[in-house]
Amino acid sequence: DPAGPPRMSVAEAAEEAEVGASADLRERAAARVRQQLTASVNAPHNPRGVSVAGSVGATVRRATALLEVGLIERECEARLLLLALVGGEHLLLLGPPGTAKSELCRRLSTIARLGYFERTLTRFSTPEELFGPLSLAALERDEFRRATAGYAPTAELLFLDEIFKSNSAILNTLLTLLNERLFDDGAKRERVPLLSAVAASNEGPESDDLSALYDRFLLRRLVAPVSDDGVLELLLGGEAAEGGSVDAALPDLREALEEVRAAAPSVRLPRHVALLLRDARAFVRETGADGLGGGYVSDRRLRRSAELLKACAAAHGRDTVSVVDVAAVLPHVLWDTAEEAAALAEWVEDNALPDGGAEQLRFLLESVRSRAAAEAADESAGPAAEAAGGGGGLAEDALALAAATLAAAAEMRQHVGAVERSAEHLFLPAAKAAVLRQRLLPRARESAEELEQLAAEAALVELALADGLDEEGWAALQAEDGGGGGEAGTAVEAPSFDFDEAELSWGRKEAKAKLGPEEFRAWRKAAKAAAKRGD
Repeated sequence: DPAGPPRMSVAEAAEEAEVGASADLRERAAARVRQQLTASVNAPHNPRGVSVAGSVGATVRRATALLEVGLIERECEARLLLLALVGGEHLLLLGPPGTAKSELCRRLSTIARLGYFERTLTRFSTPEELFGPLSLAALERDEFRRATAGYAPTAELLFLDEIFKSNSAILNTLLTLLNERLFDDGAKRERVPLLSAVAASNEGPESDDLSALYDRFLLRRLVAPVSDDGVLELLLGGEAAEGGSVDAALPDLREALEEVRAAAPSVRLPRHVALLLRDARAFVRETGADGLGGGYVSDRRLRRSAELLKACAAAHGRDTVSVVDVAAVLPHVLWDTAEEAAALAEWVEDNALPDGGAEQLRFLLESVRSRAAAEAADESAGPAAEAAGGGGGLAEDALALAAATLAAAAEMRQHVGAVERSAEHLFLPAAKAAVLRQRLLPRARESAEELEQLAAEAALVELALADGLDEEGWAALQAEDGGGGGEAGTAVEAPSFDFDEAELSWGRKEAKAKLGPEEFRAWRKAAKAAAKRGD
């Protein structure tokens, strides 16, 4: 019919079919990735069986609120105190007198109904002041023992002010008490009920003799006086700050602590967190005091930092340490000096979020895609080639790459969710959570989008191999991707090649031997077009 639409040539029809097939593959790949990511994000992330009741978080929040009543700008200290108790670790508060350090400890002992002991140490403190007097009844039996009731060996929560004024008479016994939770009472070594110790000092240790004691306090916090902005609230507030009584008790807090400690060993430490701990130790070592290097993180401190991160995750009912756990814990565990503390906090914010490995995954994707296109162009590709291991190896590589990109995208989505919910974290103050969202959330979302695009492209390659896509189909896919060498969604002008009559008369094997992959594909099209013109 002369009035009807113009007929397409065979070549045009074939090209349109290839475009349609390419679009169908892309839609299938994108749909599969969306479905798998949704299933991954919505799945219950507790395969290791971490069992912590939801009431634990509510109990810790109530305890935090009670600790903060009437205290100004002590949100971080209150949370670290509870974190130390949750993880069974010790906390050191460095700062001037009158900053509510001892008040926080007394409140916690009341709230949790813990056996409590506190003492201010001096250069002349004796073992009797800390560990109890000699037992007269034991001496009558020729036994050298102490009457420890009501002293440090029977305390569950211990507060030691001016800790670095400890002298050699009490230092060794104190070290064993803090680290091994053991007390040498005469000829017997007994286990003590100590859950956590809090120490306070105006300054850090002045001599190397105290470095071992300093290392026993995993958590460290620089406590500053109330800021100028907070002074008015301190002076005009209706409730007294330090010295104000908190009579409320949370009897279920002790049970919550036991539940978290039982669940913590089952929590998984992801590889990216282990790498971050390693790099943080290297950062402290290279930075050191005043940026001159020499900062030291003991093996014990590094291992216990990992265990504390697990306890932090367990308190939230999770089986995996998150980037927000890292941001809440790591700035308080690895530094030695005030200068290192500030530098480490900044470093953690910059490095807490892993990059997801997009660059490496894209390199692998381009490699697999190029191999697939080359095999499709190879006349010898077929059952014989697959038996030789070429096609099978390529299919396995494509499958592994699709799984790796999908896992990376799913993990980054989890990071996005964790940062979005950072305000709900038990041990991260609201102000710190707001800063974290501002700094990390844009990066996390951008990285998640990039990894999801890579996952879709890797799934496309896997499906194309499974469907046996021919050379023209691969060429159409690469043309849509801008030649396969640019960023996703960015068109890159494909190179053009001109061939003379002599080159177009080559045989296929000769052309493949003399030309590169892209040039060979262009030669194939030009040779086909020349053959049609000849016909």
